[in-house]
Amino acid sequence: MINAIAELGRFEKEQNPGMSAFDIWLEDSYDNGKYDIVFFIVLEKKPGESSWNYKNIDIEENGRRLKKSLIYKRGAPRGTDITPTAKVAKSISGTFRQKILAWFASNSSAEFLNKTQKNYLEAVHEQLSSTQEQIITDLEEKQKLTDCKGIVLSVKLIEDGNEKYIGDIDFISVFITQKSKSAYQYSKTFKKYSLSQNKICAVCKKEQSEVFGFFTSLGFYTVDKPGMVTGGLNQADSWKNYPVCMNCCLDIETGIKFKEQYLDFWFYGFHYYLLPTLIHGEGKTDILEAITEFKKKQEINDKSKQNILNSEDEVLDLLKNFDNHVHFNLLFYNKPNKGVFRILENIEEVLPSRINTLFEAKSHVDNFFMFKLPENKKGKRIYRFNFGILRDFFPREDARGNHDKHFLQITRKIFSGLPVRYNFLLTHIMGAIRHNFVNDESMWYRSLSGFMLLIYLRWLGILTPTKGANDMSLEFYKEFKIQNNDSFDEKVQWFFKNFEDFFTDSALKGIFLTGVLTQFLLAIQKMERNSTPFRSQLKGLKMNQKDITGLLPKIIEKLEQYDANYYRQLEQLIAKYYVLAGHTDSWNLTIDEMNYIFVLGMNLSEYFKIEKEKK
Repeated sequence: MINAIAELGRFEKEQNPGMSAFDIWLEDSYDNGKYDIVFFIVLEKKPGESSWNYKNIDIEENGRRLKKSLIYKRGAPRGTDITPTAKVAKSISGTFRQKILAWFASNSSAEFLNKTQKNYLEAVHEQLSSTQEQIITDLEEKQKLTDCKGIVLSVKLIEDGNEKYIGDIDFISVFITQKSKSAYQYSKTFKKYSLSQNKICAVCKKEQSEVFGFFTSLGFYTVDKPGMVTGGLNQADSWKNYPVCMNCCLDIETGIKFKEQYLDFWFYGFHYYLLPTLIHGEGKTDILEAITEFKKKQEINDKSKQNILNSEDEVLDLLKNFDNHVHFNLLFYNKPNKGVFRILENIEEVLPSRINTLFEAKSHVDNFFMFKLPENKKGKRIYRFNFGILRDFFPREDARGNHDKHFLQITRKIFSGLPVRYNFLLTHIMGAIRHNFVNDESMWYRSLSGFMLLIYLRWLGILTPTKGANDMSLEFYKEFKIQNNDSFDEKVQWFFKNFEDFFTDSALKGIFLTGVLTQFLLAIQKMERNSTPFRSQLKGLKMNQKDITGLLPKIIEKLEQYDANYYRQLEQLIAKYYVLAGHTDSWNLTIDEMNYIFVLGMNLSEYFKIEKEKK
């Protein structure tokens, strides 16, 4: 993955041949609009005067145009930034004291400065320090009157009538290059150097005159724990762990910025980086230009942005068209705090052909008869497969708990073609359906979307234990209807034949048809009484074998009471399957599987009504 990021950096440098190390290390305080205002502390030195005077607070709109004027680069969270430009976090007074005033106090004696430059910074510090109470008062007053997302605090200097940003002062810019390079070889935390000469770089695999051991810009690589440093916990030897030369450091830094800007996507509640790796070195420009162009359109086109929010795997649809001379890593991550980077899941080496297979499976289930026809009141399709269906069964919410880990693990298995356990999915599908049931909500959508998920995985051949869906007949795929009484038994058996992976024995067939019959009764009760008291017999959808088989005589009794027992042929077929299934003690079925098959029968009951009798 690190090599893939370095490759992105090389691509960006190829597109911008004039890019310098300073440009690479420099950060943008604008932060994609999160910090849209800059407060400048203005100091002035008039002709003939030797000291600075505090003048006022200037306000400007922030933007990328100010990047080289503000020369921002983040430093340690509890220390100063690399230059006297800082993002206001909690309080503007605290930011001024800890990030601006402290910067001039601690950097006015830097070793690489000459005497004149040191005196310059000391004079600025003296004026800021002596007028700090007035400066803080003015800053707080301005903040009260300013409506903005975030504030950047910096300094502006007027000398002999010439106004200068800190980026206009050459020797302040040097702090970025000096301290950035120094951070690769020296750790303030451990107060140690880690570097070596004439060693092999771990990234480019070439011998370099100098390699460094403290390159940790990726966030997930650290050397502060036992076992993370070769030979023990001697951080001076960390260059042996992961030696990186200066050129590769710059390539990775550039690649990090490139992925942040163009390769950061959203996937059902998670951020992830889409990192391409070229297998044969072909088509790099075409692939990266296609992705970056897609990202730009996503950012600037409201309509496109809305599409992405509604279909968060749309960028993947773009990737399926490439040849297999590239593979992709999907790195799901979390950044709870600045400087903290946590890898949640890393899906490695996904080929375009695999992505294409996933979309073929999507097309298959989208056009299956039971998912193609249902429409809402506006005439739009209700069911289209996407990973949001999986997310619905593995959510992160107060009522059903945090299932982020399982969602990402199953997503990885789908992309990688690894087996997904049927019974594990059923447990979570039934958890969502029971939540609907106990809250007296419709179970219809989740029952069928759960079945859609199972069919999708079955078609991919990764739902275990199942054989796959290649044996489904084309006629059944397009339509399923029961035209008359004479064809009822035959059609029911045809249904089970095409779903034989889900109806492996007679017990499951009987349970499914009991669900169908139950729904018929509930529909009659709703029509006759405007209520469905028989729901109480379903025991919160946690029925065991005896509970389910015991429903059949109860349903028949109720139908007779309503003088509406139109379903004797169905009742006889249920009884037949229960006899074939044998004693309930011999059923090797889980509670979740039985209840899901039962609920599925309830919500597919429409297909088991005889066409000529529907009226």
